[in-house]
Amino acid sequence: MKQLLSQHTNQTRIHGSENYTRRKSLKCVICKHGDTKEGTTTVTFDRDGRTLAVKDVPAQVCTNCIEDYVDEQVVHEILTIGEQIAKNGPQVDVRRYVLGSAMPC
Repeated sequence: MKQLLSQHTNQTRIHGSENYTRRKSLKCVICKHGDTKEGTTTVTFDRDGRTLAVKDVPAQVCTNCIEDYVDEQVVHEILTIGEQIAKNGPQVDVRRYVLGSAMPC
């Protein structure tokens, strides 16, 4: 099953879904009222006393409640980086996402 990362108000959730950022628009599954549009978001992870923030992550963003949906491939890249940071990274790490890159800058 494909995965989709949704982040809103400092909570991160992974939803089973299709590839949302490749669609032009969809109805928000959270508020059920807004449609999404292309945009960016910041994804934040806290694990084992370490924090990773990745800025400028491409996403579909709800025009009503600002819930955001991140593509499965991007989620995989960010989770891989998050695991590396949790094992041996700094206590706080802020990066900018580079599309298609295995590592954000």
